[in-house]
Amino acid sequence: MAASIPQRMSTALRATSFVVFGTLWGTGCYWLVLHSFFARPSQFGPAQHPWEPGVLRVHGWLAVASVFLLGWITARHVSDRWYQSARRTSGLAMVGIAALLALTGYALYYTTDALHDWAALVHEALGVPAILFALIHWRRYRVSAAARPRPMRGPVL
Repeated sequence: MAASIPQRMSTALRATSFVVFGTLWGTGCYWLVLHSFFARPSQFGPAQHPWEPGVLRVHGWLAVASVFLLGWITARHVSDRWYQSARRTSGLAMVGIAALLALTGYALYYTTDALHDWAALVHEALGVPAILFALIHWRRYRVSAAARPRPMRGPVL
């Protein structure tokens, strides 16, 4: 029996994914820019930019939402398409990077000293280029709308 072609991800789930993951990436990059380039000098050394805590708080809330969303997508989207090998590598790369970002994000929240510094380095090094993996997965092997098989309408003669 031939495997059926899975349905596309719903428009609402796709839009939610783009908004949540895109905003998560954007707030992370925004925080990194504020932290790296806009620290203010003070009598005790460099002080954080006043917007850093708020941006980091929004980033954390989005991270919680993204872990939930990633679980939803993995349970439905990945399991429906596992037999198709076209995007398996890029999908596994995305899931692996998301898992490492989640682990290092939790490490940043719950650890101190050397482990915290290591988690920060890994989180920043993976987080900045993470959007490239998502774009590769989304665009790679994408079938144009004109080339997609269309469902037959009406009686077949």
